[in-house]
Amino acid sequence: MNIGLIGYGKMGRDIFALLFDKLADADITVLEIYGAEENTAAVIKTLDKGLRRKKLTQEQYDRKLGAFRFTDKAEDLKDCDLVIEAIFEDIGVKRSAFSRVADVVSDKCLLLTNTSSLSIPEIFENIPHKERCFGLHFFYPVKLSGFTELNILPENTAENIETALRLVSDCGKKPIVFTGKYHIYLNQILSCMVAHAIYLLDTLDVSVSELQAQFSELYPVADAFEVLDSIGLGLMSGDPDNFRISRNEGLLRYSCDKMNKWIAEGCPKEPGSFLGFIGERISDTGNNCDNAALSMTALILNETVNALEDSTENSPELLCEAVQDTLGIAESPAHYYNKYGAEALFAELDRLSAVSGFGSYQHKEKAVWDKYFL
Repeated sequence: MNIGLIGYGKMGRDIFALLFDKLADADITVLEIYGAEENTAAVIKTLDKGLRRKKLTQEQYDRKLGAFRFTDKAEDLKDCDLVIEAIFEDIGVKRSAFSRVADVVSDKCLLLTNTSSLSIPEIFENIPHKERCFGLHFFYPVKLSGFTELNILPENTAENIETALRLVSDCGKKPIVFTGKYHIYLNQILSCMVAHAIYLLDTLDVSVSELQAQFSELYPVADAFEVLDSIGLGLMSGDPDNFRISRNEGLLRYSCDKMNKWIAEGCPKEPGSFLGFIGERISDTGNNCDNAALSMTALILNETVNALEDSTENSPELLCEAVQDTLGIAESPAHYYNKYGAEALFAELDRLSAVSGFGSYQHKEKAVWDKYFL
């Protein structure tokens, strides 16, 4: 298989590493304006290390050595079977990149965008043969996430969908399929999780460290604030209208306004900047936040139930597993439903809804929750 990759930034490098490691028979051409010699040397250095440490045989080393190239010419992607775009979140730049590639590849070449927030139909608006156009969203860091989202369009053919699903599986990831307003859904629920953490920070009048202490059992690896820190305010504070599920508009807009306020006050947009910035400005208060873990769990379970009712492309078991994996929570949604019980979870959601008016906190009746979590 001939694979094209557009972009070799932080995400592009991770996707390249995944494809290069998992797809033994793939030839990969990376379209990147700068750094072809340096990037080539870095890949060869990694291969040399693998050979020395006997992680690669000589035969595998020789095959890998000829299985990739970097180029600044779109024409070099002409023989690709599929092309994955992994450049920054600018719809104009993405459109331009796909236009250049669509002019040189065959009409059967799959075109896949790794966008984490933009409208997939709008990205491909001017591309012919939309039956081969998809959203294929990898999570960062790519090697840690167990899932990859396949966001399909109405024009996609069954054959092309099967090819895209097989690519995800061959890369060692579990594919999960979304359509329409649920495109990039796992990123939408992750954004709601971060937004709710910001709402609690603000309304409980406590510090990030005090909330993190309450979140420690819920998140064994990285809590909502650490996720925000790792992604950076530059990406997380983008236009909430990019996420199209109307019930979450109020909460997401609230958090975006807050993040843009922090940026205006001097918080850098880059990853790894938020926790240091906020830690210098908000000290521990000693105010009560004992219900923070319950509150966060209520938000996550409520959004999961709403998605299960609205989106039918995936089994409830698969979607719940994907939510647990993406958000990094310690146990399954069903575990937390049994731990806290409907009465406590609904009481917290009712409180949040009454105070904020946000649709994210409006919940369905207990019988619906029981259907998915009992």
